[in-house]
Amino acid sequence: MLALASLFACSATPRTEVLVVVDTDLDVPATIDRFVLDVTSPSGTTRSATAMLGDGEPVPPRTLGLVPENGELGPYDVVARGLLGDVEVVARQARFDFVPKATVVLTMHLVQSCVGRDCGGQTCSENGCEAVVRTDFGAWTGTPPRLGEQPPPFDAGVDAGGGEDSGVSDTGVSDTGLDACVAEVCNDADDDCDGRVDEDVTAGDEVCNGVDDDCDGNADEGFDLSSDLNNCGMCGRQCVFRNGEGICNAGACTITSCTPPFDDCDRDASTGCETDTSASASNCGACGNMCRNPNRACCSGTCQRGC
Repeated sequence: MLALASLFACSATPRTEVLVVVDTDLDVPATIDRFVLDVTSPSGTTRSATAMLGDGEPVPPRTLGLVPENGELGPYDVVARGLLGDVEVVARQARFDFVPKATVVLTMHLVQSCVGRDCGGQTCSENGCEAVVRTDFGAWTGTPPRLGEQPPPFDAGVDAGGGEDSGVSDTGVSDTGLDACVAEVCNDADDDCDGRVDEDVTAGDEVCNGVDDDCDGNADEGFDLSSDLNNCGMCGRQCVFRNGEGICNAGACTITSCTPPFDDCDRDASTGCETDTSASASNCGACGNMCRNPNRACCSGTCQRGC
């Protein structure tokens, strides 16, 4: 699912785009821990985007850049929801048409006063109940407007003529079909749409996880999957030998010795040295040595009548 993202650099190319900006006065993450936007196109296709809130996450407002699907300017329906877990706490709706060759701002702030409020055929905003259809676009100034801030009104005669857009590029189209910028990560791509690749990425120690953690152009270098006990045959497969010792041999966990009186009677390395040959009537003293009448009990590794 596409994550809502902050916006970055600018472009001189006019762009048909709506920037949906969501802020809140609700307690984060105690009252809501995520924003969810559902966008429905004129064709009826609905796609969703989620932004987690709270510790370690960017502080609201959060912004999602939308571009027309298949050139259709509208109408598009957007539902912004504030959730706590899977429970919807507050929501609002909007219906809009894109403005050709213009980047405009659509604020959809979620506020405490709308929690539990029924607006009938309208929707609840920081100004109370209002119409769902929106034409009150703001002009993009380079900074998402916070709750309580009023963006300058969009002037089609000026802004549509080639002013700066949000810088949301046509790279990294996700499964929602919507373009968005996300925080830069080490992946040889311009994630934050600022024209640079992997900039300001803090290189960490390489971990066996299929990711280039140290940002040197290689993933999982330094890990020998053919012999690494913690990554045997694949990242994360750890060889654990119960009651014994072993190695990772050609990518397979292999038992080399068992701690007496235990033995590997099932020849399965994943179960380790599972059999106590001092007490197993089926493997008494050694694997496969079954105690039979009249000495059916295994006592200290010897078949006897009783222990």
